Amino acid sequence: MSEFDCIVIGAGLAGLAAARDLQSAGVATLVLEGSDRPGGRVKSDLIDGYRLDHGFQVFNSGYAHIKNTGLLKELGFTPFVQGLIPFRVVGKIASPSDLITPFLRGVFLTNPSQVDHKVRREIYRSFLHGRAGLLRAGAGSFTDALAAPISDIHYGETAHRIDGQSVTTDYATYSARHIVVATDPVTATQLLPEIEVVRMNSSTTWYHISDEPIPNGSRFAVNLHGALINSVAISDIQPSYAPAGKQLFSSTSLNIVSESEIRRDLSNIWGRDTTRWELIGRYEIRQSLPVHPQGKPLYSAVQLDEGLFVIGDHRAYPSQQGAMESGKRAARKIIEREVRERSLNVGNQR
Repeated sequence: MSEFDCIVIGAGLAGLAAARDLQSAGVATLVLEGSDRPGGRVKSDLIDGYRLDHGFQVFNSGYAHIKNTGLLKELGFTPFVQGLIPFRVVGKIASPSDLITPFLRGVFLTNPSQVDHKVRREIYRSFLHGRAGLLRAGAGSFTDALAAPISDIHYGETAHRIDGQSVTTDYATYSARHIVVATDPVTATQLLPEIEVVRMNSSTTWYHISDEPIPNGSRFAVNLHGALINSVAISDIQPSYAPAGKQLFSSTSLNIVSESEIRRDLSNIWGRDTTRWELIGRYEIRQSLPVHPQGKPLYSAVQLDEGLFVIGDHRAYPSQQGAMESGKRAARKIIEREVRERSLNVGNQR
């Protein structure tokens, strides 16, 4: 049985944020990740020269924990079009809410009225303090960079059971004084049946290649009516997302719809016949974002007992900032305990 000070289960944003802080404080930490790479929901694929993020992934320079990594500039952060309203609405605007509500549906993956006002306030604040944008090598480059300095990450090793201070995986049993569950909420409830079930919003991101150049494709389009809620020529903002001379469109839907419905909406949004646009990728993300209903506290407890923690954006508010904040909260508690007990041990040896 291998022993560590802490075991972090999951190498998404929350788990990586926790592991980095723990390792920096001298806490021996093992990260267990069931997939073949870090990132959780923040991943990218490179297919035939096109960068396809798993879902519509943007980074907000107004999120403190994103900004404080110092990685945005290093990774080639490019903001969306600047301006007071950096998007256009497709459809007839009948009221002021028609101007902003369609955009926010893409942020929350549901009608914003269903989201607690405290969450809406935090998200609004982030847009006031920063800009949303893309990274040169795709969203996955951020989590790759977060994971790079962490010394002990086991990929392709799924945690199946937690028993007290031990974690059993496909290959081994590990023990630690602290265990941090940093998985998606469905997996977290399987490992920790005592925590509440968190519902998740789903979404599907469609990637199409235009058969002719579409002007003003970088102008983010939000759709008042139809299956698609938004669409943008993602390669117009970050050219590295497509081979030279090609134009890659990223579009998002919330419900299960046919490709013909998607093409109909694309034609309406961009004013072109899209029947010949090549569909190069489709990512159905069933667990895109936690539901944060009215009345739910902005933050949920990350510590279940003395040595057991659960983190993720479902323990904070649904965002990259919330995920990383939960990881850092858990790390602070573990570090405080480690420092306190090490001080006691030193005192007892005198």
